[in-house]
Amino acid sequence: MKADAIRDQVSKNMARHGFVVADLRVQPDPFNGWRLWLESEAFRGMSTQGRRDLVLDGLADEHFEWIDLITPEEKSWAGVAPRDSDLEDLPLWPEALARARTITAPIDARFLSDLDEDLPPPLICTFYSLKGGVGRTTALGYTALILANQGFKVVCVDMDLEAPGLTSVFGREHEIKADMGVVHILASLDRGEAVDLRDHLIRADDDLDLYVVPAGLPGAEYARLLRFTDPLSWYREEVNPLHQMVEQLRHLTLNPDLILFDARTGFDALNAPFLFEISDLAVIAFFPHPQARRGTGELVRALLASTTLRQAGGRRLTPMPRFLVSPIPASKAPEVVKRYQHRALEWVSDWLSVLGDGGRLAEGDITHFVPYREVIATADSLLKGAESWTDYQQIAEWLLGFLKQPSESAPALGTAQHKPAVLASLQFRGDTAEHQQQFLETFVETAVVVKALAPDVPLILGRKGTGKTAVFRRLAEASDRSAVVALAPAPLRKDRPWVLGADGFSQVDEILKRHNGDWRQVWALCAAIAINTEAYMEGEAPAPDARLAATNLCPNSELAFVDTVAEVLSIAGSGLLVADWLERLDRALPSATLLLFDGLDTGFGNTEADRARRQSAIQGLFSFLTDRGEQLKNIRLKVMLREDIWQGLRFENKSHLFGRSVSLKWNEQVDFLRVVLKQAMRSQEFARFVMPQGTAMYRNAPIDQWPTEIVFKVWNLLVGERMKGGNTAFSRNWVWNRLADGNGDRTPRYLIQLFEEAVVWEREESKTNAYDRSLIRPRGLIEALPKVSPRALSALKDEEFPQLETLFERLRSLRSSPVNARDIADLGDLVTLAREVGVLSVYEGTEDQVERYKVPDIYLAGLGMARKGQA
Repeated sequence: MKADAIRDQVSKNMARHGFVVADLRVQPDPFNGWRLWLESEAFRGMSTQGRRDLVLDGLADEHFEWIDLITPEEKSWAGVAPRDSDLEDLPLWPEALARARTITAPIDARFLSDLDEDLPPPLICTFYSLKGGVGRTTALGYTALILANQGFKVVCVDMDLEAPGLTSVFGREHEIKADMGVVHILASLDRGEAVDLRDHLIRADDDLDLYVVPAGLPGAEYARLLRFTDPLSWYREEVNPLHQMVEQLRHLTLNPDLILFDARTGFDALNAPFLFEISDLAVIAFFPHPQARRGTGELVRALLASTTLRQAGGRRLTPMPRFLVSPIPASKAPEVVKRYQHRALEWVSDWLSVLGDGGRLAEGDITHFVPYREVIATADSLLKGAESWTDYQQIAEWLLGFLKQPSESAPALGTAQHKPAVLASLQFRGDTAEHQQQFLETFVETAVVVKALAPDVPLILGRKGTGKTAVFRRLAEASDRSAVVALAPAPLRKDRPWVLGADGFSQVDEILKRHNGDWRQVWALCAAIAINTEAYMEGEAPAPDARLAATNLCPNSELAFVDTVAEVLSIAGSGLLVADWLERLDRALPSATLLLFDGLDTGFGNTEADRARRQSAIQGLFSFLTDRGEQLKNIRLKVMLREDIWQGLRFENKSHLFGRSVSLKWNEQVDFLRVVLKQAMRSQEFARFVMPQGTAMYRNAPIDQWPTEIVFKVWNLLVGERMKGGNTAFSRNWVWNRLADGNGDRTPRYLIQLFEEAVVWEREESKTNAYDRSLIRPRGLIEALPKVSPRALSALKDEEFPQLETLFERLRSLRSSPVNARDIADLGDLVTLAREVGVLSVYEGTEDQVERYKVPDIYLAGLGMARKGQA
């Protein structure tokens, strides 16, 4: 019979005689049968046997090992009542492990990271390891020290009662008194005695709000009391000393922000409740030896199938795992270290697979590796120098992600009713530089860009979307008319109808073949026509030789320009005639004038023949630049070109351009963030809300000149400071890492597209789920990335490397990253190209002998791939 059936029968028996039940508890006995507790006024004056006959009518087949049938007066001496439960929900090892194994469908977990709001402090985290010797206690100590140094109030509790040692880690074991510690607390609470936890606190650092509750002072009395710590009996009773202790810790008068429990290793009865019920997060330490795999995997499954005492939205939360892999052996061979890391990540990936949706907890985000360091391993206590904390900073960052910062004490955007208007006014446009309507308002002048704008730099290199065309527009649209356009992307040709496109280049190539000419002559003519058409001159422009003057040197269409090329090349000595005219134009210019070339990347088309033509044409352009261009006094050529195209060029005097080029890379995070803030600050509503927040003096200052701390502050108001559940605590770091390709390069266009999607998502989410800590909640970025990824992949394939589609199809079929090198080995040249452009990077092995490749986050969703066992 089930517990519910026994309750029903007992209730019917009482009701049949008109008796009222004050309290009824039914619980399975740990050894045999049932425990029954029933309180009722009806028992007054009734014998013990009479009570049993009344209550147990119809239950003759059930065995009751323990039974209390009492009146309200008898309740005071009857002892502690049992929990009214079938005990299947006990947060103890047998129940937790069994419960996890009964789950066949994907586990529907709900983590702290799934919430937009912060739950009331303190945050509770348990540090646990199945086996000893993996640095669990050391990690807890350094994590506590890091967070206390950041101003948080931290309480550490030594729950390793069989082998206490946490207090000695802080060098405070001499302060433990005989009647102090966890063992005494639990024993006193179990006896029903009052306990003041303040009497059990030891200050771990005189200058910090860092405290320790020791396990106790080892000795005969300690060992005697330890025998009575029995979580199983506590969870069978209504009053639970463990719960009482945790509640008192939560409500200490010092108002802790964080409570860290150092749990006993293995399947110890006392560590189970902290893992499966009490803690918000669990840091699980292990070394990736096969001995640890099965047991730790069972623990993780049980953890994910459990729920904590915390509730949000009427639903209990799931304890959130983090993994500490320690100690990684010291080795001078990087591949040895990586092998340990990759093994650990694959294990974690397998353990997390029971979640079903996979993407919510990426193993690379929630796993941290700590190398063996002799100076730390042999130290008697924590080392106070900040340099010693480096290995544990990431663990602190995990916890920091769920701790409310002092700067977040008030809503970021004022009252909630203001947010819809501000949100509606915000516009992000992820267009290419060619299509941006308010280009100069959003152009960011980084140190690299300033160098690229310099007139003595003839070559600007960069991937698609890194800002080459932005530099082009900045120069071409300058009000001082110091630049002339010779070649431009189609959207920027404007009143230059003669500028060549793909069809024009194809026809010019045929003309060159007929006249046995070369591309240097074409570029010289193009330069002369551009200068003659657009350049500012104080007087009349010098006329060309009469033989040239007879041709159409003011073409008004692409076709007319092609006809001019044909006419000029048919003239004997045309090369010298064009060069002479260009030199006279150069001397007539009153000041230095830039001659700009952009649109070379895709302006020729994307067929194999188009790419071959592009190679010849661009090699001719640089031959013209290093030959004729170097002799000009005022005309200075500036060419915008994709870096991979430049690497494949072969022409005489290429070395003359070494050291005279700028590669557009976004190496400074703060500059990358300025890109999106420039667009955000076009909203007067947004500017009005963020500038009074201690930044008003910068409202009219160029964002390019804002100090880093102001950029970060406005960024935090825009999208929030912290990401929950990610590898780093800061949203800016999440964006910086997720938008990087395999070479560590980043594209501002995708940053803008990310916010373009995030603001649309936030507008809808805000209708049903208010959030006023920032304009866009950080979760909006997570929701937006899968929508940006296909656009990034499409731009790479359609605009730059259509030949990669064959590789993309193979990657789609493999479905997860990293991928084995042998699975794509037959695509040799495409794999090489993919590595060059950042679609693939080496994950395992060496550069020459790759075992596995990984795909960066920016392309994963676009390829329909998931991260599995990948950092």
